[in-house]
Order: sequence, then structure tokens, then C-alpha cells
Amino acid sequence: MSLYYVCLMIRTFIYNNKKRFITHVSILLSIAVLFSLILVISLESVFSFGIFFDYLLQAITTIFLLLAPPIYLNIYWLIPRFIEQKKYFNYAVIVLVLIIVWGYVLGVVEPWMDEHWFNQPKQDSSMQTGVAVMIFILISTTLLYLSYKWYIQLSKIKQVENDQLNLELSSLKNQINPHFFFNTLNNLYALSLEKSDETPSVILKLSEMMRYTIYDCKESKVSVMDEITYLENFITLQKVRHHERGLITFKNEVVNSDMQIAPMILIVFLENAFKHGFDLIDKDAFINLNLKIKKNTLHFYTENNFIEIENGHQIGIGLENVKRRLSLIYPKTHELEVIKSKNVFSVDLKLYVE
Repeated sequence: MSLYYVCLMIRTFIYNNKKRFITHVSILLSIAVLFSLILVISLESVFSFGIFFDYLLQAITTIFLLLAPPIYLNIYWLIPRFIEQKKYFNYAVIVLVLIIVWGYVLGVVEPWMDEHWFNQPKQDSSMQTGVAVMIFILISTTLLYLSYKWYIQLSKIKQVENDQLNLELSSLKNQINPHFFFNTLNNLYALSLEKSDETPSVILKLSEMMRYTIYDCKESKVSVMDEITYLENFITLQKVRHHERGLITFKNEVVNSDMQIAPMILIVFLENAFKHGFDLIDKDAFINLNLKIKKNTLHFYTENNFIEIENGHQIGIGLENVKRRLSLIYPKTHELEVIKSKNVFSVDLKLYVE
């Protein structure tokens, strides 16, 4: 590597990465200060600022002139240019040369600096010590760098997975919401044909439901009390539509709770009970709902009767979507049991909310 490339690398690092440069210099100075304090406390019987500054100057000189160059050369040039490009043989050859050359510098020049610059007692030159220090520096910095790159890559992969998850959840939610709107508008249309006096109240409840779905459900979690209100409005609207044709019971044991859950989960099971059961039965149709919360567990149970059709009782896209949402949002914190027994279809859901 020519001197030109070394100078270019240093210039680029300083001028294009000013904040990083200042940060690294601060870290190196902090290491020098800490190392000097340790030496003064351990080697001197009496603490003196004069002796401390002598040690500090020696530490700064050693770190910046002898230790920092091979460290930054390895991190900012050798590893990106050779290891990341899978030129392992070239890297090994250059590192071997660097160990020998800079090992000599550390083993010979450093004792000379101590003697002539800092008036330290003369020490025998030891290239073996310099080589050992170089091997430690290169191995440790390489492992730290590769660990850092691995962490960054893992973070990017995790971010991509989260983006894909959010995209899929948004897509599933968009598939569910129009389904409710179309059904509810159909209900309102039926009431308008009958010229029912309940049409204004139904319009009001429809407005509340649409506002909740469009605005509140943008959040990843909503109050369980808001979800209950949505269920009650939906049931009221359906009772108006079906009059006395069947029995709908909702046993709500939740009086007041600050629990937060994913929006539009519970309503799918109720809507499924109407679409595949109540709407197809002329008389004696029923839907039973039960909702309760015990500690951190939400328990929601529905059952309804249905008529077997030619292709069998189909679960429907709404229930399939909510199954997928549950697996994404509550991967290990939910239990869902769907049971088809004779002409009764039941769903048993448990959410374990932290």
C-alpha cells in the first residue's frame, strides 16, 4: 500500500466523518487518561499531578502514534477491501507483513521513545513483544468489526421482516374492513325499504362504527372497551334487521378494563356467525356470545347454529384472515379453537395480553 493511499484514507476519514473522528479521538484520550490513572495509583506511593501528566503524555503518544495506526488501518482499509470482498489470501499476506513491520516498530521504537522522550530507564528491545501485541490488536479488532457488521446485518434483516409483517397486517385489515361496511350498508338499505322508524338510530350507529373503523383502528392496539362497544352496536343493528327471527345473547362480564388488544379481532367471529348461520336460517336461529377477562387473559366464546349446505359449512375469508392476524400479532400468546359439531359452530378464543 502506497503512502498516497494512506494519506488519502486519513484525509477522507477526518473530513468526511468529522463527528466520528471527534468521537474516536475522545475515546482514545479517555483510554489514555484511565490507563495513566491506573499506573499512577499502582506504581507511585504518592499521587502527583506532575507525575500523572508525565504518564498521560506517554500514554497519548503510545496510543496515537503506535497503537491507533494499525487498528484503524485494519478496520477502515484491510477488512473492507479484502475480507468483505472475500480476498482472504491477500488479507493474510498483508496482515503478516504488517505484524512483522509494526511488531518491530512496537518492540524497538517504543522502548527508544520511552528512553529519549520520557526519560525512562533503558529497556531491551523485544520484537517478540511487539509481534504479540500486533497479533492481539489485529485479531481483536477484526473480531469486533465482524461482530458489529453481523449485528448491523441482523438489524437490517429484522427491519425488513417487520416491514413485511406490517404490510401483511395492513393488507389483511384492509380486506376485513370493507366487508363490514358492505354488510352494514345492506342492512341500512333494507331498513330504508321498510321505512322503519329506527333508520336514524341505525345511521347514527353506523356512523360510530365507521368512525371507529377508519380512525381508531389505525392504531396497532385499541381499548377492549371500544371493541365491546363496536360489538354491541353491531348486534343492535343486526337485531333491527332480523327483528324477532332469532335469539342473540351477549353475556359481557367485562365492566371496566384498561386492556389493549389488536383492533377488529372479536368482531370477525360475530360477523362470521351471522353470515354463515343466522342469515341463512328462517327460524330458531341463535347466536350466543360470552366475553370475560381474568387477570391478563381475555376469553371470547361464540356459538351459532347453521344449515349444512351442498359444499359444506365454509369458514369464510373473514375467519381465515383473523386467524392469520392472530398468528402474526399473538404468535405464542393466543389459543383459538374452532369446533363444528352437528349443526352448531363454535369459536373459543383466548388472548394472553401482557
